[in-house]
Amino acid sequence: MLANLETNSPPLSCAIIIMSNSLDENPATMPPSLRLALQLSMLPSEKFDEVLANLATLPFDIWDDDAAAAADPSLIARDMNARLARMSPFDKSQTALLCVQDFQQTGNVNTLDQGIGLMRNAIQGYTETGDVKGKFDSLCRLTSFLSTRFRRTSDFTFLNAAIDSMREALELDQESDATPELFYTLGQLLLDRFRHSGERDDLSGSLDSFLQGFSILPAEDRNVSLFIQNIAVCIRMATERPQLREVFLTFKDNIFLGNQSSLAPTRRAHILHYIGSNLLGRFQSLGRMEDLENAMAFLQRSTELETGDPGAITVLGVSRLIHFEQTGNEEDLLAAVALQKRALQMIDQEDERTPGVLNNLGNALHLLFELSGDVANLDEAVNVHSRALYHLKLKEDEKYTHHYSLAKSYQRRFEHLEDLGDLDLAINSMENALRTMPDDDPLEARMLSSCGGAYYQLYSVTHEQSRIEHSVKLQRKAVFLTPTEHPARALRLVNFAQALIELSHPDANLEVIDEAVRHLEEALSLMGNSRVDTEAIASFSLSRALRRSYEIKKAMKDLYQRNDHFNDLNKAIDAGYQAVRTLRNTLQVAEICEALASSLLLRYRDAENPLDSDRSDAMELFQKGSLSPSKPPVNQFLCALRWGYLCIECDGIPAGVEAFKKVFKMIPRVIWIGNHLHRRYTDAKLIWIFLGDAVALAIKASNLRLALEWAEEGRCIVWRQILQLRQDPSEGPLGKEIKLVTDKLQHMGVDSHRPSPNITLASQLIAAASLAISRDSPIPGMSPEEFSQRMAAFALAASDMQKQEQRRLAEQYESLVSQAQSISQFPNETFHPKTFADFLPVTQSGPVIFINICAERCDAIALVPWQQEPLLIPLENFSQEQAEQMLSTFITDLEAKGVRTKSRGRSTSSVTGRIRALLGTLWTDVVYPVLKVLGPRLQQFEDGRLPHITWCPSGPLTFLPLHAAGVYKTNGGDKIFDHAVSSYTPNFAALIAAQKHSAAQSAVSPRLLAVSQPNTPNAEELPSTIAEVEALQKMYPDLTWLNDSDGTKDAVMEGIREHHWVHFACHAVLDLDNPLQSAFLLQGKSLELADLMTQSFDHTQLAYLSACRTAAGHEQLSEEAVHLVAGMLMAGFQNVIGTLWAIDDDDANFVAQHFYQYLQQNGHGNSSHSSYALHHAVGQLRSSIGEKYFLRWIPFIHFGV
Repeated sequence: MLANLETNSPPLSCAIIIMSNSLDENPATMPPSLRLALQLSMLPSEKFDEVLANLATLPFDIWDDDAAAAADPSLIARDMNARLARMSPFDKSQTALLCVQDFQQTGNVNTLDQGIGLMRNAIQGYTETGDVKGKFDSLCRLTSFLSTRFRRTSDFTFLNAAIDSMREALELDQESDATPELFYTLGQLLLDRFRHSGERDDLSGSLDSFLQGFSILPAEDRNVSLFIQNIAVCIRMATERPQLREVFLTFKDNIFLGNQSSLAPTRRAHILHYIGSNLLGRFQSLGRMEDLENAMAFLQRSTELETGDPGAITVLGVSRLIHFEQTGNEEDLLAAVALQKRALQMIDQEDERTPGVLNNLGNALHLLFELSGDVANLDEAVNVHSRALYHLKLKEDEKYTHHYSLAKSYQRRFEHLEDLGDLDLAINSMENALRTMPDDDPLEARMLSSCGGAYYQLYSVTHEQSRIEHSVKLQRKAVFLTPTEHPARALRLVNFAQALIELSHPDANLEVIDEAVRHLEEALSLMGNSRVDTEAIASFSLSRALRRSYEIKKAMKDLYQRNDHFNDLNKAIDAGYQAVRTLRNTLQVAEICEALASSLLLRYRDAENPLDSDRSDAMELFQKGSLSPSKPPVNQFLCALRWGYLCIECDGIPAGVEAFKKVFKMIPRVIWIGNHLHRRYTDAKLIWIFLGDAVALAIKASNLRLALEWAEEGRCIVWRQILQLRQDPSEGPLGKEIKLVTDKLQHMGVDSHRPSPNITLASQLIAAASLAISRDSPIPGMSPEEFSQRMAAFALAASDMQKQEQRRLAEQYESLVSQAQSISQFPNETFHPKTFADFLPVTQSGPVIFINICAERCDAIALVPWQQEPLLIPLENFSQEQAEQMLSTFITDLEAKGVRTKSRGRSTSSVTGRIRALLGTLWTDVVYPVLKVLGPRLQQFEDGRLPHITWCPSGPLTFLPLHAAGVYKTNGGDKIFDHAVSSYTPNFAALIAAQKHSAAQSAVSPRLLAVSQPNTPNAEELPSTIAEVEALQKMYPDLTWLNDSDGTKDAVMEGIREHHWVHFACHAVLDLDNPLQSAFLLQGKSLELADLMTQSFDHTQLAYLSACRTAAGHEQLSEEAVHLVAGMLMAGFQNVIGTLWAIDDDDANFVAQHFYQYLQQNGHGNSSHSSYALHHAVGQLRSSIGEKYFLRWIPFIHFGV
């Protein structure tokens, strides 16, 4: 047989075999004779005889294993060397292949060495014969053998030999189809040696080899990605070590400038894109800014070389966005948005990359909002993230990242608009992301931190302890998973610490606060070159934590010395100043100024020797915050409010008045018409906190006009906004444009259902699931569950789009109003706050009395027809505390008698002593002082009618029966109804609107619509309502009667449009949880308060609401008049009769008959006499049943002119 060329190597085995992988027996353990037999059986037939003849000449019996084992090795070697000398280079190379194949089967390195030796001998032979192709092929095979030997033994001698062999092969190559593969192999070998040696030349040579091979690789070759990946590996290694920077820079110059002449621009673009993407990914893992800078440069050049690749463009946009996050460079952010929009325009919507582009655009728009504060950018971000998440081409294993992106946009919009629905949706999306995320995903820490932050925000709204505990749990894990060197660790520590601060509140846990302080100090130490705003947020949080520590230690003063806990407060103030100095995001200035100023005031008030500078510095900070627009605007508003109070304390009443003028100018931004009604009513409570104090301040400044202007501006704010949208602007292009906007805006965001995304999502899922189940295959390839989820998401998106449209219209309206205010053609009263001069006409029916309630004082201010200046009537014996106690007693009594929640029917006639006492107090402390000041001017009319007073109470007095105030004794006593006829108005604007409406109507016989509901579904029967309307029909034979099943919501609304008067005889419900759902119970759908608030009738006059609790509102909305009577006024009725609680059926019939009889006989059929008609009718009832049955006659009241 054959001998090994390496003299120190043992002789070759007596047979070389090619074994099938299907053999059961291990070839290494087979007897040589068996192995030989198997080998021979696999030879081609034309070679079999030749090989067998050669084997027969061996100096032993090849079939005798024992003989073969006993043979003299030297004889065998000499024989085989002789045979080798007679072999051709081709035979040697083929035999070498057999050796390597044997190695692959047996793992015997000796046979591999035999193959290497034979192949080298073959190469020598080809060289001598001048066979270039044979030598080339053998060099390639030798390279493979040597590489295999290196990988088996890690002997770098073989790796060096492999590199030399491949280089020699490339020198012989004539650019065949295999040439790219040769360069690839050489590049891999050099890269392997570089990993061992670290020599720059090896890395440079490897990179050059990959580039050369890639430059000649056919475009359609399946190995294109392998070349690009290895080029990227080389560049990554070159950027990891400073001593290799020259390799990177040389490559960068060549690839940027095109010095690699054989590399086409498209190929260069692909390389640059891949490397840029890799560098970007490494930056996100390690946070090295150099990687980010290089990534941006590579990606930018890539898009310049190949302009039509949306994938490259979107990644470049991502790099610019990340660069903005790190540096705050606005140009980066604007470029990122433009690039993503460009990529989205270019890409086919069926392309599987489309969801990724949408996601990238959403992220860019999200940050653009942070820069601009324009919520339209945030709305658009939500929209594109939703499109991405539910795109049909989105892969299942990528959904979690899209859930997370959508969640972040929802979360940020909550922070801006404070719509709890957005926060619920954010948490739902984040939990979906965490649930579907792969194990050990690099984004896990980031998602945990964000989800923990969302639960922190939910706690700030709900104050449920479980929310903050869950937030701490999530954020603790996020911090644990974030390495110390990670660029996001600092911010995650800050977020974690903020949650810990809140966790400390219920139990005053100082250990938790100390932990928060430690985390914040670590965060500040890690800031380095991070964005300044991050440092400001960390300092702000540290200030909060230290102040909280001070408060806890102060409460535990027996355990801590004063200097110890005061030191915490001093450090809190220092940290607060650091936050103010370093903050650049102006939208957060107000929040930080307010916190720092509060700490300074705390130190001023707690110090044994307070420094005036602390108080003056606090005032400056409050003023600075009041001048800094914030998102949400409440932060700026609170600064202005506290600045106002501090001005009063430091500089006196005049300074306070000037400060509060600025506070009132902010009201439209705090209670914004771009928000849903529910949200606006909630926000309005912020105004009522200080409204009474502000009005009292103006009174003390002897500026009663301003006091009334402020009272009007701070009460019934939503009402005013709705009425303002109904104003008809002047003619002209601008007026027409305003009209187009207001026509849409006044019908938006006024539905009665409070936004609740969890309920909405569940209901939408149920509806969509039903639709999916009803169809065998909703969409081919989509499960019914997936289909139902998509349908639910579509419904939610449609609802969200309505909210977005309302916001856009509100912004457009504000812009148009701003233009109108600067144009003289628009009347001042159209788009400007009402002034005192606008209020004067309200007295045409008699005095109007506004009553202000606050902790410091209570006053009545009277507008009277006999003089232009208002009259101040101090209520010296009345107080806010007394008013609140009276209201509590009143409500308790009504609930005890069952009339506050009871439906219309047979009511109790029980006498209540507590109401008698309450009415007496109202008389002596409130009503009588007013009548006393009005004095002789308040006289009867010539026709004998009593004078008329319209009451406009505030605070707790809004719910107390001023119209029944009096001293009720068996031997008589003064009562208001003996001196005047009483009406109510929610505010001056309502009265002015009703008067204008009345004046504009022609003198026509009114048409009366009557609605009766004797058998309302799901309610008690009211058979007496038929008798009530029958009595009206006798007086008004031409009335239109919608009885029972005819009284549907649509029929009633259509009837109101065709009639001047409407009489409801039915059940009404007061919804204390959701006042906008207070309603008249009709057939089918109820007529809700929210429905009335969208209406604007120009012909209606009188609404008589013979139903229960139609004038009763919620105590927490005392200044907004949210009840059915107010809804009818808002819809355009000038006079409305309502009830404060449940009424008796007989009393309802009695009062209604006497009311309409009065209008016919004494009022000449004119509804402007409605207040006198009701005064007369209730007087008749009182005479019939007796004054002491207060619960039966008091509830009937009149609102309007």
